[in-house]
Amino acid sequence: MSLVRSFIIINIAEIFFIASGYIIHSSLGRMLDPSDYGRYSIIVSLAMTVIFFVGDGVPKALSKYISQYPEKEKIIKKKAALAQLLLIIVISIIYYFSASLIAGFLEDKSLIPYIKLSTLIIPAFASASFYNNYFNGLKKFGLQATQRTIRSIARVSAIVSLAYFFGVTGAIIGYILAPIFVFLYSFTVDKYRKKDPDLVQKGNFPLKVILSFGIEIVIFMVAYQLLNNAGIFLVKKITGEDYWAGIYNTVMVIGQIPFYFFSNFAILLLPTISNILEKKTVKVAQEVIRQSMRYIFILLFPAVASVIIFSDQIIRLLYSSDYSPGNFALKFYVVGIGAFTVYYICSFILNGSNNVRTSIYLTWIGVVINVGLNYILIPRFGILGAAISIIPTAFLLMTISIFYTQRIFGNFINYLTIFRSFVGAAAVSVLFYKVLLPNWQLRKELIINDFPNLSFIPYAVLFFVIYFIILFLLKEVNMKDFSKMKQVFMKKSKKNRKRFIRNN
Repeated sequence: MSLVRSFIIINIAEIFFIASGYIIHSSLGRMLDPSDYGRYSIIVSLAMTVIFFVGDGVPKALSKYISQYPEKEKIIKKKAALAQLLLIIVISIIYYFSASLIAGFLEDKSLIPYIKLSTLIIPAFASASFYNNYFNGLKKFGLQATQRTIRSIARVSAIVSLAYFFGVTGAIIGYILAPIFVFLYSFTVDKYRKKDPDLVQKGNFPLKVILSFGIEIVIFMVAYQLLNNAGIFLVKKITGEDYWAGIYNTVMVIGQIPFYFFSNFAILLLPTISNILEKKTVKVAQEVIRQSMRYIFILLFPAVASVIIFSDQIIRLLYSSDYSPGNFALKFYVVGIGAFTVYYICSFILNGSNNVRTSIYLTWIGVVINVGLNYILIPRFGILGAAISIIPTAFLLMTISIFYTQRIFGNFINYLTIFRSFVGAAAVSVLFYKVLLPNWQLRKELIINDFPNLSFIPYAVLFFVIYFIILFLLKEVNMKDFSKMKQVFMKKSKKNRKRFIRNN
């Protein structure tokens, strides 16, 4: 299965997953007031930060080494499962008994019962993550996508329904139940999955290799999560208000829309790069990375620009006007997230080429810089200060990570593509601000009793259409790109037709 087609399959599932996330956040934003929503956001952010101690370390090592040594799949999985179980037990116990310390840091002792309850998220999420990465290492992207889709349905059903009856407590319990259901599904599918009869399981695999890579990934992912969530923690600590934590979480959820989509390239590139470097050459890996980064930059610029332009409308659509105070901060935050996305992908390229320590050092440097900027800017500018803090941090990390990646794989970025994509997005943005949006604002007033929250969607679609027309005129995209996409979608249907003819 090609990387592009795998990316599309995963992203189809990711669309459902992201949509489910926004259904949850939109529903909770309306069922709970901004203060309760902020409280829920703090608890989930805390739990997710701790989850990276067990949810990404050993599972990512599992994905990497099964991809490299498929003949040792069984023994690698067995040893990784043992390591994962021990980590889950230790980390869950530590987190539970640290509830008072965490609540004390945030200067809110009322959070203690919620933190203790959220401990159950750790084993539930980590177990589901284990199988997600296992399927990824096997390159069973179809199973991985199905797992993601099932989780989307499960978490909407559990979180929204329980939050409706039991408020914040119900939402946390729903967050626990959803990955448990996904784990049970994954375990059952794997048990009855058709194995390759020609694949002979042989040899041994040292546990210390799994743990060594897993620990490095954990250190990286915890730093990444702290970098990502430092803003909301410090908004809560410095302002002392759940309300502003809720508003800033709105900024984070919407601002990370581009990241959610493009980070899937990182998920696919880790086992892909590891496998290529093990069996082929750096030149092949370089070409895979170059093609991937080209599509990322072409799509990333309009994604960021459209969120900036339609920030207020997106907030009102997904939440309500109660969360509109986050509008201005969102415009800044999404710029930082655009740079942060490129950094994240470069980090996983480095991780796949056994340069995890480089990613670790860079990310922890980013944590220190971002925390320092938050402490300086939040007291002066509130959530706007938190949003601004991510921009210099992300651009610095992006620049350095590109430099280190180029040292290994050579020039993997086409800077002309970046220039053309920026020009295209900037040109369409100016057109919208100067010509189209003023007329749209007048039209929105005329349909105020109709569907004003949806009136921006045709304009958002038009934004992308004009953008790609400009890129076509600049010769950045051509008919070959569209043909490749068509081939990706048509490839599977042709194989199915041939199989049907052969069997009948």
